[in-house]
Amino acid sequence: MKKKFFNPELNRYEYYTEVWLPEKVTVKDEKDLFVINHYWKDKDGELWGNFDNPMENVYRSFAAYRQKKGFLTPKQIRELRKDLNMSVREFANSLGISSSALTKIENNHRIQTKYQDMLFRLVMLNKSNFKKELANNDKKTWLDNLNQMIDKKYQRSDSRP
Repeated sequence: MKKKFFNPELNRYEYYTEVWLPEKVTVKDEKDLFVINHYWKDKDGELWGNFDNPMENVYRSFAAYRQKKGFLTPKQIRELRKDLNMSVREFANSLGISSSALTKIENNHRIQTKYQDMLFRLVMLNKSNFKKELANNDKKTWLDNLNQMIDKKYQRSDSRP
């Protein structure tokens, strides 16, 4: 497919040909993740990232990392929060993470840590208890219980990964 784009780097409109390339990428501790990235090739053969969505290939890399690690997707995390009828600030505070971190995770601008993913999963599995504990204003007990479950699962001696 050919498409005309304005290239701000060249300060002009040109036609580009769509190209999909399999590539190996590194994200955090995972090397050699296989991703099919999206590019636009100019008349000279130079590849350019998506002009309409410059972060597209980064998001593809994040998705490959989450899949490899078995992490929840940003959409699943957002849906969990919405199912709980909580704002970003409320949900983040109840989990002991910053609202800016949660926003970045939900918007796919950041990958959650293993600990954060485990928190999300435990809340997902225990939604009713989570809401009850919060209704009783017992956030500390809830977080302590979550940390104990995580510690037990990973047999950790420290409180967080």
